[in-house]
Parts: sequence; C-alpha cells; structure tokens
Amino acid sequence: MKAVMRFTRSTALPLLLGVLVAIAAASCGGGNTATTGAATATAGSAGKPATLKVALDWFPNPDHVSLYDALEKGYFSDRGLTVDFKTPSDPSAGLKLVATNKFDLAVYYEGDMFFAAQEGLPVKAVGVLIPTALNSLIALHDSTVQGTSSLKGATIGVAGLPFDDAMLQTMRQKEGLSASDVKKVNVGFNLVPALLTKKVDAVIGAYWNIEGNQVLLNTGQDPVIIKLEALGVPHYDELVIVANRDRLQSDPAYANAVKRFLAGVVRGTKGAQRDEAGAIAIMKKDTEYKDSEIDLMVPATLRALTPPGGQPVGCFDLAGWQKFGQWMLDNKLLKAPIEATSIATNQYLPHC
Repeated sequence: MKAVMRFTRSTALPLLLGVLVAIAAASCGGGNTATTGAATATAGSAGKPATLKVALDWFPNPDHVSLYDALEKGYFSDRGLTVDFKTPSDPSAGLKLVATNKFDLAVYYEGDMFFAAQEGLPVKAVGVLIPTALNSLIALHDSTVQGTSSLKGATIGVAGLPFDDAMLQTMRQKEGLSASDVKKVNVGFNLVPALLTKKVDAVIGAYWNIEGNQVLLNTGQDPVIIKLEALGVPHYDELVIVANRDRLQSDPAYANAVKRFLAGVVRGTKGAQRDEAGAIAIMKKDTEYKDSEIDLMVPATLRALTPPGGQPVGCFDLAGWQKFGQWMLDNKLLKAPIEATSIATNQYLPHC
C-alpha cells in the first residue's frame, strides 16, 4: 500500500543517520558506487547527451503518471536524455541517495525538504511533480465522520508519526476541540484495512487519489474525503523533483541536464492531461496496481496535476512553501525557521 512511504513516514534523525552511513560506506571502498549517477550525468559538456538516474519515492504508481508519459512518448530522449527510473531498496532514502550522488535526482516530499535543510543535506527541490496535497482524512460512506463538524467523538487511525500528530492538533484547533474530543489509534500502515474493518471512524495519512479509490472499489460506495486544507493544514506540494544542490552550482552539464529533464516532465504532465486514455494505458504497463484501480486512480491524479491559483506547471509557489514551513515550525516539527528559497528554486524552469 502506497501510504507506507511519504514524507509523513520519515523523521529527521533516520535521514541524517542514513547519510552518515552512506558517506562512511563510500569512504570504505564504496566510492565507485557512490559516484555512479554523477559519472553518467556529467559526461560531456552542457547540452550534450546525458543519462539521469532518478530515485522514485515508491514503486511506479499513478502519482508518477507525468514521468512515465514523458518516458513513453520520448519527451526525455527528444532532449538528449536517457532517464532511468528506479525504486531504491529503501524508498525513504531518496534524499540521501541524491546527497551522496548515488542517484542524480529523486522524487520526494516537500516536508522532507525542510527536514533535510535542518540536517544540512546538499539537496534542492527544482520542480513540482504533484502540486497539491494528496494526503487527506478518509472515512467510509456510513461513518460518523461526514465532515469537519462531525469530528468530535471520532476515533482516527494514524500511522503514529509526527506529521499525523501535527495534523490532528490542527484539526482540533480549527474545530475548537480538545485532545480528548478526538481519539487517536495507531494502526501502523494498515490504514485502509483499519477503515474497512471499522476499527476506526476515519484515517489520516491516506491519499485521496490512491487509497480513496481503493476504498471505493472495496465497498462500492464513495468514501468521505476531507482534504487537508479543509482541515486547516496549509497547502503544500505533495511530490517534488530533488537535485544535488552542490552539483547544480559546480557542474554546468548536470544543471543543463536537470533543465532538460524538467522540460520533459512539464510536457509529460500536459500530454497526460490531454490524453487520459493514453495515460491510463501507459500506467497499466508500469505499475503493480490492478487495472481496475488504475482506471480510477489515473483520472483522479490527472486532476491533481493542475496547479492551484494559476501557477505554471512545475513551478513552485515559494510564499506557500514558507507558509507550510511556518506551520511545521509552529507544530514543533522543526527546530528553527528555514527559508523556502534555500530548499526550492524555479531557476531550472524558465517559464515560471
């Protein structure tokens, strides 16, 4: 189930420890492995053919529809790029893999970029893949939870990680509820099973385009879905493209390849939205989900690819990032303020 890996599933300490382990491994005879991505991406001068090794946040799924549409239709090869998408053995390791040059790019989460900055990792978000929050509160159609006004007395299933607690606190504050008014139950990553067996009234941490449609297929009824902004959580970009910050500055060939990759992603996004049937067919070849699930999940995801507020495709709303970072700070997820411009940039998307 895809809910297992996303920024709500990670913390700053494992991120830092993972980087230290990776660096230590490189210094103890693993150097050739650590630079594999760097060697392929920087061969030749800027603008020459290049290969980019891209770490996915999870196995291929509808959230990656723009990437696979671009790959299938040649939008990367048209720009002199050979792109290799891979799911790391530890999907939560995307940032450390880019930081240590084991991968050239990664698909990851906005919230984790703030954690990475707090730990001093040399990574920077260079483009948006999913420009809106997919995480949500989901309940069965006949649950006592039918909206934000019916949260009092509800039992909410969570995975038990810091972001879940921050979301619960935000929900309570918005509705004027106390901690005792909303019961929290740690169901681990079994969010959908906990719903289907009615162990809980609702869950947070599930994606409305993925788990929401799994619930629909299992019950035959549309679930109740309350998106994060309705719960009081500031808007954020669910998935972003992350590059190595230091290489962007020191290696013109790498920076140029990143620009070309992002141009391909933008074209893939627009192409997938124009050709829904084609996007569905492509994802059926590149995912572990059932065809019946893809038939529902891809159209839902395509709707999520249109940026809110008229923002151009792929571009960051850095003021929005700053607001989300402040929310993380207010909820004690961060130790100190972090400037959004230090962890995200529109520099590599000239249409922004």
